[in-house]
Amino acid sequence: MRLMMSLAIVAVTLVPAFGAEVSYSTPPRDRPGSSGDDINSLGNVMGLTQLRHIKLWFAGRQRNWPLARYELDQIADTLRHAGMFYQNIPVDDVRAAERQLDAIRVATEGKDPVGFAKGYAALTDACNACHKAAKVGFIAIQTPTTSPFSDQRF
Repeated sequence: MRLMMSLAIVAVTLVPAFGAEVSYSTPPRDRPGSSGDDINSLGNVMGLTQLRHIKLWFAGRQRNWPLARYELDQIADTLRHAGMFYQNIPVDDVRAAERQLDAIRVATEGKDPVGFAKGYAALTDACNACHKAAKVGFIAIQTPTTSPFSDQRF
């Protein structure tokens, strides 16, 4: 299962990196608890977003502002696309998360670690509010305590 998830993450990451567009030839699932067998399922997209959320934290914590801005852009792009492709995403909650991304962006541009931490906490709260509104509140994220990315220098 870990190998399958790792391969899915690599595929989702590399296809856009090489300039190819991701094809949505079949409609994505729009209900909580779907099997997630489609690489473009909302569960897989949000799993990738969760990894970016973790990387964002460690980039900001280490004051790697260019990496933090990169992860912000990736999260914002994913949220915009998810809002277009999936029906069960509460649009108001996505907009609230986007506002928090903007606040974090201001903090990164000002190289403000306190503002970054405050914005990150508000982003995490916005994500959890969206999960509750989408009836998947059992998916509760938090500020990471350790990094699963031992191969990346933050």
